[in-house]
Amino acid sequence: MRLRLPADQITNLRDALQRAGTREIGGQIFGEQLAPSDFVATELTFQKRPGTFARFVVDIIQAARDAMRFFDRTAHRYTRYNYIGEWHSHPSFAVRPSDIDVAAMRRLVSDPEFKGGFAVLLITRLDGNSLNCGAWLFDPIGSILAVTLEEHS
Repeated sequence: MRLRLPADQITNLRDALQRAGTREIGGQIFGEQLAPSDFVATELTFQKRPGTFARFVVDIIQAARDAMRFFDRTAHRYTRYNYIGEWHSHPSFAVRPSDIDVAAMRRLVSDPEFKGGFAVLLITRLDGNSLNCGAWLFDPIGSILAVTLEEHS
């Protein structure tokens, strides 16, 4: 799978990471499907309540509101515009999923209420001015696959 990150979303992400410092932050990834297994992240949401030095917890109420706003803006055209996944930062740790991250994503995609076929986890870290990112796809059958990230112009 390929996930393209537009320049404006990268700028927003970099600015938010700078403001957060050593606190973990995160949100959701929404976007457009360009072709099978090819997506552009048109919107990264930013949860208002940050995490701690070593933990980020999703605010379910804000996440639901952010999702509804996205779906309203995209006229509920789910086959083209949809939820892609979650993102959060690891300012003090490696840019790879922790055991807690993996368990949370597996719970998400295996939940009977989950409507998608997959969810991506994007983990970010700001090293000076350099933005480091890694992304993984989780599916309901238990697979974890690396996602190719590209800057999108």
